[in-house]
Amino acid sequence: MACLTQTMLEALTLRWEQWEAEAATPARRLVRARLHLVFLLVRYGGLRLGEVLGLDIRNALDGVTGMLHVPGDNARDVLLPLSCMRHVRRIGSLPEAAEGARFLSFDESFLRKKFYAVAAGMGIAPAEAGPRALRYARGRELLELHVPIGLVQKFLGQQKPSQLAAFLDFSQGAARDLLVRQARSRLTAAGEESENIFIGMVEDVRVGMRAAEVEVQTFSDIRLAAWCDLARMRRLELRENQVISLHVAAAGIVLSTEPAATSLRNTVSGRVASLHADNVECFVGVDLADGTTLRAELERTAVEPLRLYEGRKVYAGFSARAVHICEDQGQGP
Repeated sequence: MACLTQTMLEALTLRWEQWEAEAATPARRLVRARLHLVFLLVRYGGLRLGEVLGLDIRNALDGVTGMLHVPGDNARDVLLPLSCMRHVRRIGSLPEAAEGARFLSFDESFLRKKFYAVAAGMGIAPAEAGPRALRYARGRELLELHVPIGLVQKFLGQQKPSQLAAFLDFSQGAARDLLVRQARSRLTAAGEESENIFIGMVEDVRVGMRAAEVEVQTFSDIRLAAWCDLARMRRLELRENQVISLHVAAAGIVLSTEPAATSLRNTVSGRVASLHADNVECFVGVDLADGTTLRAELERTAVEPLRLYEGRKVYAGFSARAVHICEDQGQGP
Protein backbone atom coordinates (compact mmCIF):
# COMPACT_ATOMS: atom_id res chain seq x y z
CA MET A 1 0.00 0.00 0.00
CA ALA A 2 1.08 3.56 -0.65
CA CYS A 3 1.33 6.37 1.85
CA LEU A 4 0.42 10.01 1.28
CA THR A 5 3.16 12.59 1.00
CA GLN A 6 3.04 15.41 3.52
CA THR A 7 1.78 17.81 0.86
CA MET A 8 -1.05 15.50 -0.16
CA LEU A 9 -1.93 14.81 3.46
CA GLU A 10 -2.29 18.53 4.13
CA ALA A 11 -4.37 18.94 0.98
CA LEU A 12 -6.65 16.08 2.01
CA THR A 13 -7.09 17.60 5.46
CA LEU A 14 -8.17 20.88 3.85
CA ARG A 15 -10.49 19.01 1.50
CA TRP A 16 -12.33 17.47 4.47
CA GLU A 17 -12.90 20.97 5.90
CA GLN A 18 -14.29 22.13 2.56
CA TRP A 19 -16.44 19.03 2.17
CA GLU A 20 -18.10 19.65 5.53
CA ALA A 21 -18.72 23.32 4.66
CA GLU A 22 -20.33 22.40 1.32
CA ALA A 23 -23.29 20.64 2.97
CA ALA A 24 -26.55 22.07 1.60
CA THR A 25 -28.97 21.29 4.44
CA PRO A 26 -28.76 21.34 8.28
CA ALA A 27 -29.21 17.55 8.46
CA ARG A 28 -26.43 16.99 5.96
CA ARG A 29 -24.18 19.52 7.74
CA LEU A 30 -24.59 17.56 10.97
CA VAL A 31 -23.70 14.24 9.37
CA ARG A 32 -20.68 15.73 7.62
CA ALA A 33 -19.53 17.38 10.85
CA ARG A 34 -19.65 14.03 12.62
CA LEU A 35 -17.74 12.36 9.78
CA HIS A 36 -15.20 15.17 9.77
CA LEU A 37 -14.61 14.59 13.47
CA VAL A 38 -13.94 10.90 12.80
CA PHE A 39 -11.38 11.90 10.18
CA LEU A 40 -9.65 14.32 12.57
CA LEU A 41 -9.37 11.70 15.32
CA VAL A 42 -7.84 9.19 12.91
CA ARG A 43 -5.61 11.69 11.12
CA TYR A 44 -4.28 13.59 14.15
CA GLY A 45 -4.94 11.21 17.04
CA GLY A 46 -3.76 8.08 15.25
CA LEU A 47 -6.86 6.21 16.44
CA ARG A 48 -8.06 2.99 14.90
CA LEU A 49 -11.45 3.27 13.28
CA GLY A 50 -12.86 0.90 15.87
CA GLU A 51 -11.57 3.14 18.65
CA VAL A 52 -13.42 6.15 17.23
CA LEU A 53 -16.77 4.44 16.82
CA GLY A 54 -18.92 5.09 19.86
CA LEU A 55 -16.35 7.40 21.50
CA ASP A 56 -17.97 9.89 23.88
CA ILE A 57 -16.03 12.92 22.69
CA ARG A 58 -17.17 15.26 25.48
CA ASN A 59 -16.04 12.94 28.25
CA ALA A 60 -12.93 11.67 26.46
CA LEU A 61 -11.48 15.06 25.47
CA ASP A 62 -10.06 17.87 27.58
CA GLY A 63 -11.09 20.80 25.39
CA VAL A 64 -8.50 23.10 26.98
CA THR A 65 -5.35 20.99 26.70
CA GLY A 66 -6.38 18.82 23.74
CA MET A 67 -5.64 15.62 25.69
CA LEU A 68 -7.81 12.75 24.49
CA HIS A 69 -8.33 9.57 26.48
CA VAL A 70 -8.70 6.51 24.26
CA PRO A 71 -10.44 3.67 26.12
CA GLY A 72 -10.34 -0.02 25.27
CA ASP A 73 -7.73 -2.78 25.04
CA ASN A 74 -5.08 -0.28 23.93
CA ALA A 75 -6.11 2.47 26.36
CA ARG A 76 -3.90 5.53 26.22
CA ASP A 77 -3.87 9.32 26.29
CA VAL A 78 -2.96 11.21 23.12
CA LEU A 79 -2.45 14.93 22.66
CA LEU A 80 -4.26 16.46 19.70
CA PRO A 81 -2.35 19.33 18.04
CA LEU A 82 -3.62 22.89 18.00
CA SER A 83 -3.99 22.68 14.22
CA CYS A 84 -7.07 20.50 14.60
CA MET A 85 -8.49 21.55 17.96
CA ARG A 86 -10.50 24.44 16.51
CA HIS A 87 -12.61 22.01 14.50
CA VAL A 88 -12.70 19.35 17.23
CA ARG A 89 -13.99 21.87 19.80
CA ARG A 90 -16.54 23.24 17.34
CA ILE A 91 -17.96 19.87 16.40
CA GLY A 92 -17.80 18.57 19.96
CA SER A 93 -19.81 21.56 21.16
CA LEU A 94 -22.77 20.78 18.90
CA PRO A 95 -25.93 20.00 20.90
CA GLU A 96 -26.07 16.54 19.34
CA ALA A 97 -22.67 15.69 20.86
CA ALA A 98 -24.44 15.50 24.23
CA GLU A 99 -25.82 12.16 23.04
CA GLY A 100 -22.50 10.63 24.06
CA ALA A 101 -21.49 7.44 22.28
CA ARG A 102 -24.32 7.77 19.75
CA PHE A 103 -22.76 10.91 18.25
CA LEU A 104 -19.87 8.93 16.70
CA SER A 105 -21.79 5.74 16.11
CA PHE A 106 -21.45 4.75 12.43
CA ASP A 107 -21.30 1.62 10.38
CA GLU A 108 -17.62 0.91 9.75
CA SER A 109 -18.05 0.06 6.08
CA PHE A 110 -20.02 3.29 5.57
CA LEU A 111 -17.17 5.26 7.14
CA ARG A 112 -14.55 3.69 4.92
CA LYS A 113 -16.59 4.50 1.82
CA LYS A 114 -16.80 8.15 2.93
CA PHE A 115 -13.03 8.29 3.50
CA TYR A 116 -12.51 6.98 -0.02
CA ALA A 117 -15.16 9.25 -1.56
CA VAL A 118 -13.78 12.50 -0.13
CA ALA A 119 -10.28 11.62 -1.38
CA ALA A 120 -11.45 10.36 -4.76
CA GLY A 121 -12.17 13.90 -5.95
CA MET A 122 -8.47 14.66 -5.49
CA GLY A 123 -7.32 11.63 -7.43
CA ILE A 124 -6.13 9.87 -4.27
CA ALA A 125 -6.42 6.08 -4.32
CA PRO A 126 -8.41 4.33 -1.55
CA ALA A 127 -5.28 2.60 -0.29
CA GLU A 128 -3.75 6.02 0.40
CA ALA A 129 -6.80 7.63 2.02
CA GLY A 130 -8.20 4.84 4.18
CA PRO A 131 -8.20 4.99 8.00
CA ARG A 132 -5.15 2.76 8.41
CA ALA A 133 -3.12 4.73 5.86
CA LEU A 134 -3.97 8.00 7.65
CA ARG A 135 -3.20 6.52 11.06
CA TYR A 136 0.19 5.31 9.89
CA ALA A 137 0.81 8.65 8.17
CA ARG A 138 0.41 10.29 11.59
CA GLY A 139 2.97 7.92 13.05
CA ARG A 140 5.38 8.77 10.24
CA GLU A 141 4.82 12.49 10.89
CA LEU A 142 5.83 12.01 14.52
CA LEU A 143 8.96 10.12 13.50
CA GLU A 144 9.88 12.96 11.14
CA LEU A 145 9.61 15.28 14.15
CA HIS A 146 12.20 13.02 15.84
CA VAL A 147 9.74 11.63 18.36
CA PRO A 148 11.36 8.37 19.64
CA ILE A 149 9.86 5.23 18.15
CA GLY A 150 8.89 4.05 21.64
CA LEU A 151 6.66 7.08 22.10
CA VAL A 152 5.21 6.72 18.60
CA GLN A 153 4.45 3.10 19.43
CA LYS A 154 2.61 4.21 22.57
CA PHE A 155 0.79 7.00 20.69
CA LEU A 156 -0.56 4.51 18.15
CA GLY A 157 -1.46 1.98 20.84
CA GLN A 158 0.82 -0.72 19.47
CA GLN A 159 1.42 -3.20 22.27
CA LYS A 160 2.32 -6.22 20.12
CA PRO A 161 5.50 -6.60 18.03
CA SER A 162 3.35 -7.59 15.04
CA GLN A 163 1.46 -4.28 15.25
CA LEU A 164 4.67 -2.27 15.19
CA ALA A 165 6.08 -4.40 12.38
CA ALA A 166 2.97 -3.70 10.28
CA PHE A 167 3.47 0.04 10.77
CA LEU A 168 7.15 -0.08 9.85
CA ASP A 169 6.47 -2.26 6.79
CA PHE A 170 3.59 -0.14 5.50
CA SER A 171 4.12 1.74 2.24
CA GLN A 172 7.22 -0.21 1.21
CA GLY A 173 8.78 0.31 4.64
CA ALA A 174 8.66 4.13 4.61
CA ALA A 175 8.77 4.46 8.40
CA ARG A 176 11.53 1.88 8.75
CA ASP A 177 13.62 3.62 6.08
CA LEU A 178 13.12 6.91 7.92
CA LEU A 179 14.48 5.39 11.15
CA VAL A 180 17.53 4.09 9.28
CA ARG A 181 18.18 7.51 7.70
CA GLN A 182 17.91 9.21 11.08
CA ALA A 183 20.32 6.72 12.66
CA ARG A 184 22.80 7.27 9.83
CA SER A 185 22.52 11.02 10.20
CA ARG A 186 23.31 10.83 13.90
CA LEU A 187 26.31 8.58 13.29
CA THR A 188 27.61 10.92 10.58
CA ALA A 189 27.19 13.92 12.89
CA ALA A 190 29.19 12.07 15.53
CA GLY A 191 32.00 11.42 13.03
CA GLU A 192 31.30 7.67 12.80
CA GLU A 193 30.68 5.41 9.81
CA SER A 194 27.02 5.36 8.88
CA GLU A 195 26.63 2.01 7.13
CA ASN A 196 25.37 -1.32 8.48
CA ILE A 197 22.30 -0.04 10.33
CA PHE A 198 19.63 -2.48 11.50
CA ILE A 199 16.33 -1.76 13.24
CA GLY A 200 14.78 -4.41 15.46
CA MET A 201 13.07 -5.35 18.69
CA VAL A 202 14.78 -6.56 21.84
CA GLU A 203 13.93 -10.20 22.57
CA ASP A 204 16.20 -10.83 25.55
CA VAL A 205 18.62 -9.02 27.84
CA ARG A 206 21.20 -11.01 29.81
CA VAL A 207 23.25 -9.24 32.46
CA GLY A 208 26.77 -10.23 33.48
CA MET A 209 29.27 -8.75 35.93
CA ARG A 210 30.58 -6.11 33.53
CA ALA A 211 28.38 -6.19 30.45
CA ALA A 212 24.94 -7.02 29.13
CA GLU A 213 24.14 -9.08 26.04
CA VAL A 214 21.11 -7.92 24.10
CA GLU A 215 19.42 -10.21 21.58
CA VAL A 216 17.52 -8.40 18.82
CA GLN A 217 15.21 -9.68 16.11
CA THR A 218 15.39 -7.20 13.27
CA PHE A 219 12.30 -6.33 11.28
CA SER A 220 13.87 -8.16 8.33
CA ASP A 221 14.08 -11.38 10.39
CA ILE A 222 17.78 -11.31 11.19
CA ARG A 223 18.75 -12.22 14.74
CA LEU A 224 21.68 -10.24 16.15
CA ALA A 225 23.40 -10.04 19.53
CA ALA A 226 25.03 -6.88 20.90
CA TRP A 227 27.11 -6.21 23.99
CA CYS A 228 27.06 -3.02 26.00
CA ASP A 229 28.38 -1.99 29.41
CA LEU A 230 25.99 -1.90 32.34
CA ALA A 231 25.95 1.89 32.59
CA ARG A 232 24.83 2.13 28.96
CA MET A 233 22.21 -0.55 29.51
CA ARG A 234 20.71 1.43 32.37
CA ARG A 235 20.89 4.72 30.47
CA LEU A 236 19.01 3.23 27.49
CA GLU A 237 16.62 1.37 29.83
CA LEU A 238 17.02 -1.72 27.68
CA ARG A 239 14.17 -4.22 28.01
CA GLU A 240 12.19 -6.77 26.03
CA ASN A 241 9.97 -5.53 23.17
CA GLN A 242 11.89 -2.26 22.93
CA VAL A 243 12.76 -1.01 19.44
CA ILE A 244 16.42 -0.10 18.99
CA SER A 245 18.88 0.71 16.21
CA LEU A 246 22.04 -1.36 15.81
CA HIS A 247 25.25 -0.43 14.03
CA VAL A 248 27.71 -3.15 12.99
CA ALA A 249 31.32 -1.98 12.78
CA ALA A 250 32.64 -2.68 9.27
CA ALA A 251 36.12 -3.39 10.59
CA GLY A 252 34.76 -6.04 12.95
CA ILE A 253 33.35 -8.27 10.19
CA VAL A 254 35.04 -11.52 9.14
CA LEU A 255 34.17 -13.18 5.82
CA SER A 256 34.36 -16.83 4.81
CA THR A 257 33.20 -18.80 1.80
CA GLU A 258 32.08 -21.82 3.82
CA PRO A 259 30.02 -22.10 7.01
CA ALA A 260 32.33 -22.71 9.95
CA ALA A 261 32.13 -23.01 13.72
CA THR A 262 33.76 -19.93 15.28
CA SER A 263 33.65 -17.99 18.52
CA LEU A 264 31.87 -15.11 16.78
CA ARG A 265 28.39 -14.50 18.18
CA ASN A 266 26.75 -13.36 14.92
CA THR A 267 26.74 -14.96 11.48
CA VAL A 268 24.71 -13.91 8.43
CA SER A 269 24.95 -15.08 4.84
CA GLY A 270 24.70 -13.20 1.57
CA ARG A 271 26.30 -12.64 -1.79
CA VAL A 272 29.14 -10.35 -2.72
CA ALA A 273 27.72 -7.22 -4.33
CA SER A 274 30.86 -5.10 -4.67
CA LEU A 275 34.62 -5.30 -4.27
CA HIS A 276 37.07 -2.42 -3.94
CA ALA A 277 40.69 -2.72 -2.88
CA ASP A 278 43.88 -0.73 -2.52
CA ASN A 279 47.33 -1.99 -1.54
CA VAL A 280 46.31 -2.49 2.09
CA GLU A 281 42.54 -2.68 2.49
CA CYS A 282 39.65 -4.43 0.80
CA PHE A 283 36.08 -3.11 1.00
CA VAL A 284 33.37 -5.68 0.36
CA GLY A 285 29.63 -5.12 0.08
CA VAL A 286 27.50 -8.17 0.89
CA ASP A 287 23.83 -8.25 -0.11
CA LEU A 288 21.77 -10.00 2.56
CA ALA A 289 18.56 -11.90 1.97
CA ASP A 290 16.47 -9.00 3.33
CA GLY A 291 17.77 -6.67 0.63
CA THR A 292 20.17 -4.68 2.81
CA THR A 293 23.90 -4.44 2.17
CA LEU A 294 26.47 -5.23 4.84
CA ARG A 295 29.79 -3.49 4.23
CA ALA A 296 33.02 -5.03 5.51
CA GLU A 297 36.52 -3.57 5.77
CA LEU A 298 39.18 -6.29 5.53
CA GLU A 299 42.94 -6.66 5.22
CA ARG A 300 43.70 -7.27 1.57
CA THR A 301 46.33 -9.95 2.14
CA ALA A 302 43.94 -11.85 4.41
CA VAL A 303 41.00 -11.74 2.00
CA GLU A 304 42.90 -12.63 -1.20
CA PRO A 305 42.87 -16.42 -0.52
CA LEU A 306 39.06 -16.32 -0.50
CA ARG A 307 39.02 -15.45 -4.21
CA LEU A 308 35.95 -13.31 -3.88
CA TYR A 309 33.94 -12.18 -6.88
CA GLU A 310 30.58 -10.49 -7.36
CA GLY A 311 27.75 -12.91 -6.83
CA ARG A 312 29.71 -15.39 -4.70
CA LYS A 313 27.97 -16.61 -1.56
CA VAL A 314 29.78 -15.67 1.64
CA TYR A 315 29.25 -15.85 5.37
CA ALA A 316 29.81 -12.72 7.45
CA GLY A 317 30.64 -13.20 11.10
CA PHE A 318 31.14 -10.60 13.81
CA SER A 319 31.24 -10.55 17.57
CA ALA A 320 28.55 -9.06 19.79
CA ARG A 321 31.15 -6.43 20.77
CA ALA A 322 31.18 -5.23 17.14
CA VAL A 323 27.44 -4.44 17.32
CA HIS A 324 26.81 -0.97 18.72
CA ILE A 325 23.43 0.00 20.19
CA CYS A 326 22.64 3.49 18.94
CA GLU A 327 21.46 6.06 21.45
CA ASP A 328 18.54 7.27 19.37
CA GLN A 329 15.17 5.59 19.00
CA GLY A 330 15.67 3.28 21.96
CA GLN A 331 14.30 5.80 24.43
CA GLY A 332 10.67 6.08 25.26
CA PRO A 333 8.19 3.87 27.09
